Amino acid sequence: MKYRLITLVSASAFLALMGVIMFLIAGTLALLAIWLYLGLRLLFTIACVAVMSDELARERLKPGAKPKPEPIYNTGTAIAWVTHIILAPLDLGRFGWSRGFPVWLQGAGAIVMLAGFSLVIWALIHNEFMSARIRIQEERGQRVVDTGPYAIARHPNYAGGFLVSLSSGFVFGSWVAILPMLLHMALLMYRSVQEEKALIGELTGYAEYARRVRWRFLPGVW
Repeated sequence: MKYRLITLVSASAFLALMGVIMFLIAGTLALLAIWLYLGLRLLFTIACVAVMSDELARERLKPGAKPKPEPIYNTGTAIAWVTHIILAPLDLGRFGWSRGFPVWLQGAGAIVMLAGFSLVIWALIHNEFMSARIRIQEERGQRVVDTGPYAIARHPNYAGGFLVSLSSGFVFGSWVAILPMLLHMALLMYRSVQEEKALIGELTGYAEYARRVRWRFLPGVW
């Protein structure tokens, strides 16, 4: 329970800080889209903490030994998300670049975001080894997971993240905020390929699993 609680508190504090920064940039609190976005992220955080074990929460907070270096993914992700949360409030609160953004598209974005969150949560329920870093967790007895969404696609967690990145700018109702998320979507695809190199090379049974479950994100597509 300790690490799940730390996860909940730290993630909630991060969301609160993000909200403060975004509203300061926007210059107003009267932006429903930002409140909606933060609310959806908070619900996702609570759901993740509810389904994960304390051991997994610890691994995600403090990954163990021998993580693979990820300079491209980490740097690119930081650039994409920082740009995203700056552009959205500038657009909505200061400049109105996306004035007239269709409300139905915002609603569709919220639905897609919830679908992405649900996919990640489903993956968390089945995968006790979903570390925040690319590494083989020998000390935790890591094994191939092929149940739940992993019977359909090899990286349902990244597929869920892909949907969240795809929908985030739409939830804000900001055309310009969509653009940096295109970078993050590409980075998620890149990371899944890099992770597979480690899994195929170091995790017993993964190569056979990859032959059996052919698709990384979406069956029939990729």
